[in-house]
Formats: sequence, C-alpha cells, structure tokens
Amino acid sequence: MQLKQQILSVLRKPDFPDLEFLYSPEVLNVAEDILMELLEEEKKDFQKKLKTLDTEITFDTFEEFSLLDYFFGLLEHYQWVNNDETIREIIESFEPKYIDFGNEIAYSKRYYEMLIYCLEKTFLDYEQKRIIKKSIEAYEVRGIALSKEKQDTLKKLNKELSELSQRFSNNVLDDQKSFSYLIEDEGAISDMPEDDKKVAQKRAEKKTEQWFLFDASGASYMSIMKYCRDRGVRQHFYESRNSFATKWKYNNKPIILQILCARNSKAQLLGFKNYAELSLHFKMADTSEQIIELFADISQKARPKAQAELSEIQDYFNITDLQVWDLGYYANKLRQEKYDFDEKKLKKYFEFESVLAGMFTIIDKLYGLKVKKLDIKSYHEDAQVYEVSKNGKFLSYFLTDYFHRPLKRQGAWANILREDFEGKKKFVVNVANFQKGSDGITLLTLSDVETMFHEFGHVTHEMLSTSKYSELSGFHVEWDFVELPSQLLENWCRDRAGMKLFAKHIDSGRGVPEEMLEKLEKLDTFGSGQMILTQNTYAMMDMGLHSQHIPETEKELDAYVLENHKANTLLPIPQIYSPHTSFTHIFDGGYASGYYSYMWAEIIEKEVWKVFKDSGDIFSPEISRKFHDTILSQGTTKKASELFRDFMGRGVEIDAFLSEKGLI
Repeated sequence: MQLKQQILSVLRKPDFPDLEFLYSPEVLNVAEDILMELLEEEKKDFQKKLKTLDTEITFDTFEEFSLLDYFFGLLEHYQWVNNDETIREIIESFEPKYIDFGNEIAYSKRYYEMLIYCLEKTFLDYEQKRIIKKSIEAYEVRGIALSKEKQDTLKKLNKELSELSQRFSNNVLDDQKSFSYLIEDEGAISDMPEDDKKVAQKRAEKKTEQWFLFDASGASYMSIMKYCRDRGVRQHFYESRNSFATKWKYNNKPIILQILCARNSKAQLLGFKNYAELSLHFKMADTSEQIIELFADISQKARPKAQAELSEIQDYFNITDLQVWDLGYYANKLRQEKYDFDEKKLKKYFEFESVLAGMFTIIDKLYGLKVKKLDIKSYHEDAQVYEVSKNGKFLSYFLTDYFHRPLKRQGAWANILREDFEGKKKFVVNVANFQKGSDGITLLTLSDVETMFHEFGHVTHEMLSTSKYSELSGFHVEWDFVELPSQLLENWCRDRAGMKLFAKHIDSGRGVPEEMLEKLEKLDTFGSGQMILTQNTYAMMDMGLHSQHIPETEKELDAYVLENHKANTLLPIPQIYSPHTSFTHIFDGGYASGYYSYMWAEIIEKEVWKVFKDSGDIFSPEISRKFHDTILSQGTTKKASELFRDFMGRGVEIDAFLSEKGLI
C-alpha cells in the first residue's frame, strides 16, 4: 500500500517525474497492478460521466487528465529505450485491456451524443468548437453509426492490430540484437574514422574478443557501407540489414499479411475502399492517386540525375558491375578523390556537446527559447533532463536520450509524455541511436547532426504551440504536415551561418574552413537523385500495400516488394531483399499509408526555407516571427493547408523543392 501511494504521488507531481524510481525493479514489479487499479477507476469515472444530464454538459465535461494514459505512456517509453523481458511482459499483458477500454470510449453512443449536445447547445469559443468538431468527426469516421455487430468486429480488429504491431517490433529488435560481425583484418577498415574503429574495438573487448566487432546499429552499418574496402563484407551487411525478421521465430512476413488484411477489413467496414483512403481522411493530401501521381512525376524528374550520379561513379572508378552495396562506398570515395571532400575530416568539427549547445543557440536566435540543463537523474546516464522557457516563462521539460543501446528501438523519434494540463508541466522527449565515443568524446556525422536538429524541430513545434488545449498542439497536426518544422530546422545545421555556431574542431577549436564549406555547398545536391528514388521506393511500397491488392501469401508479398523496388531503383536488387520485414514506420508506427509524408513535407519545407534564404538572413527576426505566429504557435487550430497559406500567401508549389534538389 505504501509503495502504491508513493507511485501515485510521483505521478501526480506537476514537476519532472522521478523516472529513476518509476523504472526501478520494485515499481516495475507492481506496475501492472497499478495500471489495473487506475483502469478500474477510470472505467467507473467514465460510466459516471455518461450519466451527466444534458443540461449539465459543458466543454469541461470532456477535459480531464488521465493518470492511466500518463503512466502507461511512461512505461511504453521505457520499453522503446530498454526493451527487456520485464517491461515487455508488462506492456503485452496490459495493453489488450487498455485497448478494450479505449474501444469502450470510442464506440460509446452516449458519449458521442454528449459531444453533439455540447457543440449545438452550449457556448464554445473558436478553439473549443474545433476540438469538439474534431472529436465528433473521429467518432463518425470510426463507425459510431454502424451496427453493434460491426462495431464489435472493429474492436477486435483494433486489439488484433495492436498485438500484431507489438510482435512485429519485438521480432525486429530481437533479430537485430543477435547480429554481430567480427572483422580481423584492420586493413579492410583502414579508411574508417578512428573513433568508429575504437568503438568497434571496445565492443569486441566487452565480449572478450580481439579485433573489431560491429553490430546492427545504424552507426555500425553506415561505417561499413561507407568505409569498408571488402566488397563481400559490405554485401553481407547490406543483405543482413535488409533481411532482418525474415526467418525462424522472428519471421515477420505472416504478421505483415495479417496486419494488411486487418487494416483493409477495418477500412472497408468503415465504408472506405481501402486502408489508404481511411488513413488519408485525416491528412493534408486528398487521395492515394494524387500522391502516386505526384511522386511518379518527381521520380521521373529525378531519374536522369540519379543515372548521371551512377554513371559518374562507374566512369571514374571504371566499374562495370556496380551493386547497391557498393554505392555508399564509392560515392564517399568520389567525394574524397574527385571533389577533395573528406567526410572524416568534417566529422571532427561535430563534437556532440558542441552541436547540442549550438542547436540550443540557434533555436534561441530564431524563437527566443532558452534551454537549461537540470541536475536530475532519470533512468540512464545518457538520458539528460532540460528545462525550456521563453521570455522567462516555463514551457516544457525536455528529456534527451541520444545514444545507441542494444535494447533500444532503432531510429530516432520525438514524443510527448505529459501534456500541459491542470498545473502539470509539459514533458517532451527526443530519442536517437548515435554511436557514443569510447573515450568520453563523441563525434557525429553530418547525418547525425541533421537527425538531432530534425527531432528537436518536432518538440519545438509542440513547445511553442500557444493553445491552452493539448488537442490543438503541434503533435496533433495532420500527419503529412507534422514533418514541416522538423525538416525545416535541418537547414540551419547545413547552412554555413548556422554551422558556424556549433562546428568547432575537436583539437583546435576552430570553425570549419571556408574552403571546406564551399566544397560542402557544391556537393549539396550530390546523390539527391538517388535519395529521391530511394525515398519514393519506400513511399510507394507503403502506399501500394495499403491501396492496391493485398498479397495473400509470403511469396506474393515478397514478389510485390521486389517488383516495386525494381521499378523505382536503377541498380539490381538481390532476391533476398526484404526491407518490409523490419519497416517499423508502417507496421509498428504511425506512418501506415503515410510514409510519403517525409517527401511531401520536404516539398512544403523547401518553400518556407526559400523565404528565409531570400530575406538575406536565415535568422531574420521578421521571418522567424511570421513562421512562429502563423505555423509553430498555431498547432492545429486550423487545417494544415490554411496554416501554410497564412505563411506563404498561396497554396503549395513544387519548384523550390526541385531547385534545392538540383532537378531544375
């Protein structure tokens, strides 16, 4: 009883929660019991709410802080960053019950009627009306008017999809966790940055081995693909990375078939012709046909440039049989030999702490945000806590967890773990998988720096939303608009004016030489043709699987994925190629029928960036204020198309994107 009260007391605190305590073995041992108690309490509260007389309904009837959602969200975060058996069992055991309760709310006819009464019979301001209208629309789209039999089927599908997604993600992590590769010949990796080699050496020593040990992390993979001279090793890494979760107990192919079938059944029950149509109902884009047509047009424009990029590599190195696992290696060598640009040298200007401090300086110059590190323990030494304020007013706590660990989910992401409500302070998160230096000093690649800025752009969007209602904050905008602030912020880490604020040589402390900056700018569109084709490949795989004929067998699924990739790439694809089995973005994330969002948002973002550039000052107070006032601060108080028009004064055009990519 005393432990339970202590847990609830920590959860109710308005300040930063004691994560070291909440993630401790003693708390995790009783976490499911606490979740069950909170669930029962909220069930009773919900039934009581349904008995509210119509005349007593107000907007506040629907606004409340859920201790259950908050605690479960904290536990989900811990699973994503430390997916051991203990936390996995808690989530897998409780989540079906949690979803059952969510379904109970989602299909409550009385609750839906209460929302309609609130909209039609009570006084609401503009933001309150938008929230209630969006809630009513959500009820209608998910089938509140359907028969009980069909609603029960939808509830089962929702639970099934949640369970399948969990299994999919766990299979990917478990298979990746078991992968390692020992390189004995240092000559094969002699071109690799010294810090990368040291990390691989330390990794081997931890397993009482010699030489250099590489794992399934993104950093290991990129080091091998860019710097390993041994073509056979590169091929092994490429084929391994693109065949995770394809066999034995980790095989995700049957799970994908079940997910696609369940999503399609759900969409058709709700009156949509396929899952893509259902997904796009809440996005900025209108139809899958519109997206496919747009991306086909961009792909056609990018194809000649991509072919020219390949031809340049083949001609320069006299290669007649260039393979996909050769591309990164030879593209990197071409930069070094033909264009005299060495990415290893650039990396020495990107020391982690300096980049982080520079990013905070940039966001202060743009929007007046102050970021202060707090002396608070969390759940790991790599997880740091900050306080963010503007004009002396607290905005949010900010938790960072940037470095790779074996039990952490791959990739990078932003999240909100607690909304600003009833005195409780907002709490946002950035997570990544950077390779931590072995000697206390971590050097980042330019890609890592872009990732850091990208994810911080997401939380900036959330923190700067000025609506007092969490439902209208930055994280709740249309899914294909949510990437605008994140992708936009990446520009400041590539532009020389932004780079000068954080890029300092690890030894001399000097900034990046002008000559190197000029080379970097010259190479800005180098490889952009290939990148567009790759991005298009994944977007079309996602859209095709959710808008066209659903494969019925694993063989048919593999054939579709392979044909899609052959149609969208210029290099031959090996038969073993199976990126779909570890594609967590669409099978355990929010990007199903939405992976196109990255390029869609980049089209929008390039238009906004052009406004900053054309002003002559990428830190222009006037432009920064306009972007803040019309987009960042607005959250989702308006439709995304309206927000964009408020800033640009017109609708979306594609020329800025094509120009930035060197396609016109």
